[in-house]
Amino acid sequence: MYVDVVLPGIWWHPLTYAVSEPVEAGCRVVVPMGPRHGKRVGFVLATKENIEDEADYEIKEIIKVLDQTSVLSWELWSLSEWVSRQYLCSQGEILKLMCPSSITKGCEVTDINPSPQKPAHSFYSEECIYEIDDEERYKRYIDTIENVGSGLILFPEEAVAKSFWDRLPKEIQERALLWPSGGGKKTFDAWLRARRKEVSLVIGSVGVLFAPLAPIELVLIEEEASYSYTFVRYPYLSLRHIAAKRAQMWGSRLIFGGRIPSSRLYLLKRPQLKRNVRDQIQFANIRTSTKPILPRIIPELPISSMLLKNSLEVINRGEVVIWILDRKGYAGEISCEECGWTMTCPECGSFCRISQGETMCFFCGRKSEIPTVCPSCMSRLLVGRRPGIEALYEIARALVGDAAPTCKWYKEKSGKKLRASMLKELEHGGIIVGSRLSLSFCDDCPVGLVGWIDADAEARRPQYDARFAAFSMIWESRFRGKNTDKRKVIVQSRRPYRGWQKGLRLGWQLFWDEELKERYELNFPPFNLLIEMTGPSKVIEEVFSLLDKSGFAVYKPIADEAQLWIKTKEIKVLRELLEPYFHISRSKIGFPKARIWRD
Repeated sequence: MYVDVVLPGIWWHPLTYAVSEPVEAGCRVVVPMGPRHGKRVGFVLATKENIEDEADYEIKEIIKVLDQTSVLSWELWSLSEWVSRQYLCSQGEILKLMCPSSITKGCEVTDINPSPQKPAHSFYSEECIYEIDDEERYKRYIDTIENVGSGLILFPEEAVAKSFWDRLPKEIQERALLWPSGGGKKTFDAWLRARRKEVSLVIGSVGVLFAPLAPIELVLIEEEASYSYTFVRYPYLSLRHIAAKRAQMWGSRLIFGGRIPSSRLYLLKRPQLKRNVRDQIQFANIRTSTKPILPRIIPELPISSMLLKNSLEVINRGEVVIWILDRKGYAGEISCEECGWTMTCPECGSFCRISQGETMCFFCGRKSEIPTVCPSCMSRLLVGRRPGIEALYEIARALVGDAAPTCKWYKEKSGKKLRASMLKELEHGGIIVGSRLSLSFCDDCPVGLVGWIDADAEARRPQYDARFAAFSMIWESRFRGKNTDKRKVIVQSRRPYRGWQKGLRLGWQLFWDEELKERYELNFPPFNLLIEMTGPSKVIEEVFSLLDKSGFAVYKPIADEAQLWIKTKEIKVLRELLEPYFHISRSKIGFPKARIWRD
């Protein structure tokens, strides 16, 4: 007798092992794998009496069966199969993401009852709640939650989920669970509580997605257009897409909410913006702005008189100002004015920026002293280009002096302790200079002004959705958190009021109507799937040739790079063609990886 076992590897197929008696699908087993008598924990896919083809290799026996019944419900098991097909990855990788690390390491699990069966009749429904006012939107969410028995409530950020939890009536909190952040024992305990039906509601950020709650009557996705719902590491899942599938599988009520809809939701549902937002965001022309002189930096960093004047007014009344510039360091690169030489990292060849009085590689993080002469022409005319957050911080400090605190906030300079310290320091007003992550302070302190130093740069990223990324961030800065009635947003731009920025004045309906026209003409999402494939050069060349011959729209943006792009609606056909490239026998050659954009 044999079993097919799914293991957390990049290959798509199960591995076959011998077993003395049948094992239920979904149970965990310990199997031999790898050199030096290695062991791995896997999930049984199926038991079979015989092997169809005569094996030309040794079939090893299972070492140990860990469970008597599946640790996952039928729904999560089926979901893992569906996700692997939709995202061109292995079921084993999805199971590893679904389960706490204790489960995949073989920890004992007891008192697990069989999960409820799939409902005989589906009452699946979809609705949208798009309100720019957080309080109004949350009130509607709470009214909905009070009338359902069980559900998953997803938020894009842990802090926002905690804020919503604090608003819930006590009677809801008593039957609900606020999902813990990170992993470890707390997450495992939360997973067990949900699996044992000790709670009926689970609320939290992206970690909630695979909570083993059953049955599910409601799935609510707050800020469904947020980029936080997309994994930044392989297998690059869209958590919103998967959450919607869970609602469909249970035949439950699915609610999409937020301040702004995603492209797919706007295309399918056409939600309406009910509140008049005309001229709630102001614009300043960079071309006519003041250009403070910064030592050895070109070009200068323009700051409009409108932004300077309003910043001082807000600080004087004891509120917080946020200046946003998504460029780290003091300058984005170092170059020679004489010969045009640009400093690159000797280790990896990437550009180096100036940060905290030294140079730092963008890619590998290698640090070194700032050069004083050009190694190409020996000129001393070295300058920093594209000023960043540290340069902007110097301008902010010069503006307020010692009258108010000036703080920095970006990914590398953040954390709970620093945040608590900054909030205390900003009790009576001040300036935060940082990246888009600074917008989280809108939830905790009275932000009276948000200034976007270079809005055009936000929309210049080489991605098809760059304009929406810029639009959604600026829109969020106007309506997120506390003090929104008094808050001003000033957008500095070289082309104010034009192009995608018109929607900031008149609403996201105008923005999406114009944006979707262009995406339709170019066959971009949501009208097609856009798939990026990377991997070993030889493998990518083979895949490119195969897909091109098979009639797929496939492109290589840079000839010598191991990267290609595919536009398609036929994900099933594409997976069938790619399957041979994901066999365990190709481990030494290497595997391609796919990233899929849906909207």
